[in-house]
Amino acid sequence: MGSITTQGTTSKSSLAAGLADEALTESTHHSDYEDDPVECFDNYKLLLDGTEWLDGYPDIEHHQNYEQNGFHPVLLGDVLGDGGRFRVVHKLGYGGFATVWLCHDKVSKKWRAVKIMRAHPSTADCPDTKALKLFGGISPDVLAANGVQLPLEQFWIEGPNGRHLCFVLPLLGPNLLNVARRYCHVPDLMKDVCFRLVMAMKFIHSRGLCHGDFRPENILFRLADGVDEWEEEAILELLGEPETIQIQHVEGPQVDLEPGIPRYLVKPAQITFSGGVCSSQVAVIDFGVSYPVTQTPADGSGVPLPYTAPEELFGQYDRLGIHTDIWALGVALTKVRIGVEPFADDLYNTPMDALQAMERIMGPLPEPYRSIWKDLDKVFINSQDEEGSPLGDDDSWKDESVMATVHTLDEQSSCKERFEERGHAHFLGFCMRSPRVMRITEQEAAKITNLAAADPGQMPGFSLTSDQRGLKYEEQVQYQMPMDELDQMLNLLLKIFRWQPKDRAALDQIANHEWFGDRNKRQQATAASGSAPDLGWGLIKKVWESWTSYPGRVALGLSRGTCWLGWLAFRGLSKVGKTISLMAAAVRRRLEV
Repeated sequence: MGSITTQGTTSKSSLAAGLADEALTESTHHSDYEDDPVECFDNYKLLLDGTEWLDGYPDIEHHQNYEQNGFHPVLLGDVLGDGGRFRVVHKLGYGGFATVWLCHDKVSKKWRAVKIMRAHPSTADCPDTKALKLFGGISPDVLAANGVQLPLEQFWIEGPNGRHLCFVLPLLGPNLLNVARRYCHVPDLMKDVCFRLVMAMKFIHSRGLCHGDFRPENILFRLADGVDEWEEEAILELLGEPETIQIQHVEGPQVDLEPGIPRYLVKPAQITFSGGVCSSQVAVIDFGVSYPVTQTPADGSGVPLPYTAPEELFGQYDRLGIHTDIWALGVALTKVRIGVEPFADDLYNTPMDALQAMERIMGPLPEPYRSIWKDLDKVFINSQDEEGSPLGDDDSWKDESVMATVHTLDEQSSCKERFEERGHAHFLGFCMRSPRVMRITEQEAAKITNLAAADPGQMPGFSLTSDQRGLKYEEQVQYQMPMDELDQMLNLLLKIFRWQPKDRAALDQIANHEWFGDRNKRQQATAASGSAPDLGWGLIKKVWESWTSYPGRVALGLSRGTCWLGWLAFRGLSKVGKTISLMAAAVRRRLEV
């Protein structure tokens, strides 16, 4: 469908495109090419241990990404960068624009994540490099203290599929997507993490940049100090040995592959919370669709539907900006704290689903969206009222006291009654109040709670008492957010989730909301005094634990009868020096802000 003109403005509508796709799906048969790529594998097949592998994607990237201007083929043991500086040991992940590899840096002697861009978007002025310029002059330590992670450096490589821009980043932990599954029963820890998301976004906006894709998948936990210096054996014990999927021509192994296709694909490694190596500090990554606050993206940000604000859903891209980021922040807070995506999820994932949820949460659709929706509703949905008459034949749709997607007042009232019976009168409160099945036992949950209280700076590690898939339903913890906290958080979210961007809460208002307690006041007091909040026994304890847990070094010293106390003393001086540097950087950062 083309552009929709409303009240003198012209804009493309992603909602229109989504509804058009729905209408086409319902009225015609279509190819499953996109949904089941294994069925259209043309000249190649995947093999696992010699047997054809049909599990498909998204565990690994599709082989068709390895084409001209696509992904760069990488094999384990390859070396990248000048002088073969980075040796590939494992794969960390992939996305639409890049693959990410665990590499050992022979210069720094540390583990790094090397992000290899597709050839097509590899340009000197790509969003990642623009973000680097906007944050220019700020040290990596200051960025880290503000919850932001940008590439440490970059380089280019030439390959059979083109010229690829590569970014070097520190090794980071898992993303925040499923953190609620393990820790939602520890509210203080989850609020700490959520508060850091607010502060990270505030810092990003202070540099004149909108992230454009602010969601838990693009926010990672930082690792505990020293993990990036582990020996290779310890790293592979944490990640697991690489598992490869062979690519073979359908006519047999005697037929060579195209030059740009690797001999095998590598399943991404996973750093899990169970290892106890994750700190509670966060790192916002992936500035690939970021944009300056003064330059709205002409074609939208491309953020996934669950995080799409109304102005983007209706294609009004000229209204995108800081408040669009804040909408995504609100969804991220809900997902991180309680595991809920309010507007769309795996089951309800169409634009219509998102719009219905928006109306249930924020009330009836207002103008200018209502006129746009009326046209779309008439064209694509062909909706009918209870008597079978097409909607839009009269002026009833203009009544902004009635929801556009839930067409009768009786139905709206009935929904509210059902929600109240099941825990909360408000639709979003009802969703947040629903019990969360955590797949851990009560004993494990109690252990996690105690560990979090002992060291709030660390995400508690755990070892499941039995196979989590084998736990009986009645053995699993079911968590419900307490009503007092739910009402506080709901109050905050309803200040964020507003139809009009200008009506949404500002970041300062969010940071000072009662749901966060006095976290913002404490942070401001710390900044004003120039002191670091972790001084004292907690810091000593953390440094001592980092010395004694350093893989293999202490045990090796004991077994060989070396002077391990002397080594610890030397190591300690190094750690203390590093700690002082980090604290000084934090003070400089606070003075800058």
